[in-house]
Amino acid sequence: MAAALTLAGCSNSPDAAPSASASASAPTSSSTSTARPTATATSAFCLDLSTFQVGVVAFRSDVGAAIEGQPLDFEDLRRRAALIAHTGREMKASAPPDIAEEFRTVLKAIDTSASRLKPDAKVRDVVDPLYGEPNRPAFDAVDNYDCDAEDT
Repeated sequence: MAAALTLAGCSNSPDAAPSASASASAPTSSSTSTARPTATATSAFCLDLSTFQVGVVAFRSDVGAAIEGQPLDFEDLRRRAALIAHTGREMKASAPPDIAEEFRTVLKAIDTSASRLKPDAKVRDVVDPLYGEPNRPAFDAVDNYDCDAEDT
């Protein structure tokens, strides 16, 4: 899954801004600590957004299979949630103000759902953080957020 997430994130970067990808290859760890929250094509948030979105959609889909009675691979889902959380932590410092709250809500919902992935868990306890009414607008906002739209 990590390879798929990385591949999805990398395959979108050159198409979005070929000239920006060369300057984006600079280490993001130093820019993350000093970055101001802006939605530029080279911010840590925007560079990893596609990867994060794909990971979240895949995680929600796989957890949602429990609604139909399909068994869940708890270990695999917790591992994928950890990858999403790691990516999200790297992005959080440069999240633009117009999406920062929703982004934090999505991270918290994934963490909550993953922490409930246990053999004795009720389906509702695992699924509600991801599909419940209170968090649905945040998931929609993050899923539909487009850093390129902010540049125009």
